[in-house]
Amino acid sequence: RARVAVVGRAGGSVGRPHLPLAPESPRQLRRQRQRRRVGCGLAGEKMASWLSGGASASGGGSGAARTTTAAAAAGEMMLKSGQGQAVGPPVAPAPSSTSSASYGGTPYMSGARPLPMSPTMKAATARYPMPEYTPTTVHSGAKLIVDFPKVVHLNVGGHRFMTTIATLRADPNSMLGRMFSGEHPVLVDSDGSFVIDRDGRHFHHILNYLRDFSVPIGLSRVDRIELLKEIDYYGLKAMYQMVGGPTVAAAAMSGGGGGPWLQSLTYELARAEAADFSMNTHSHRVYARLRHGSEYSGDWIVSSPRNMPNVEYELYDACLARDPITALNKMGAAGFRPCEDPPVVPSSALCHTDAWEIMMYKDVYQ
Repeated sequence: RARVAVVGRAGGSVGRPHLPLAPESPRQLRRQRQRRRVGCGLAGEKMASWLSGGASASGGGSGAARTTTAAAAAGEMMLKSGQGQAVGPPVAPAPSSTSSASYGGTPYMSGARPLPMSPTMKAATARYPMPEYTPTTVHSGAKLIVDFPKVVHLNVGGHRFMTTIATLRADPNSMLGRMFSGEHPVLVDSDGSFVIDRDGRHFHHILNYLRDFSVPIGLSRVDRIELLKEIDYYGLKAMYQMVGGPTVAAAAMSGGGGGPWLQSLTYELARAEAADFSMNTHSHRVYARLRHGSEYSGDWIVSSPRNMPNVEYELYDACLARDPITALNKMGAAGFRPCEDPPVVPSSALCHTDAWEIMMYKDVYQ
């Protein structure tokens, strides 16, 4: 206020001078927010009044047109008010005579301008559709075969197996039992082996179960899910319950636990891992140093700390080589780089003393 008074006297003006408030003034910011709230409230009231007028108007066609125009006008007012959304209660939907559409999962009347969706809302509502679970059981060129050899050669997804016909028929109700008993068509390769277009990485577990009813142990989470998908395809119900455990049993009680349930579970896990990868991927830097290992006999060049990942050690997971150059090459092959490039390598007379060290680093991504 003192500054305003001085300026007024210096300018020679009569009366109270008018100076605009600073843009960062809290008072002006409060006024701007109040004007926006009032503008949104007026827009909501105008939309409600126009909708009520359009619904009560005679002659359905003119009322629908008036309703559409009102929604567009109210939407423009709300957008111009700077908020992008109304503060008051939601507006009632349009009459049945007004056509409707969809925008981001929210219905709106045709002709009205939809409110923009934020990127966060789009990411939250966007879900990739899951394809229908329809595994192929009969391939093109497959045919029914009745006469099978006693020793059967299989080509499962490029993986070769050899077993007996008795093993494949151990469970008559399974897919393999029906395939090799003449009840289901099979595909034969040019070399006489029987082709099964499935993932062959876990097929040895299937054969082991059919041989002596043994089940695998020590499976990871991913391997267990992949194996369950193969067991479900081959129709080995007892093995499926054994490998699936309580999780599959609980899903089966609620109508799930089969192929579609496994596919849905796989998609959910893939989405979660993809979100974690895109949001939490980061890197950190690991440091190490090369020095003379005076604590080891034989004049070794060692790394501190010892037992670094992917480093080719020769002794005690610490000793690298007899000279610094070879030790540098081994650390470089494991992804480490010298902090000072090119590094200062000690002379031959000093390499077996404690008068030197070479610092190195590696960026590790997680």
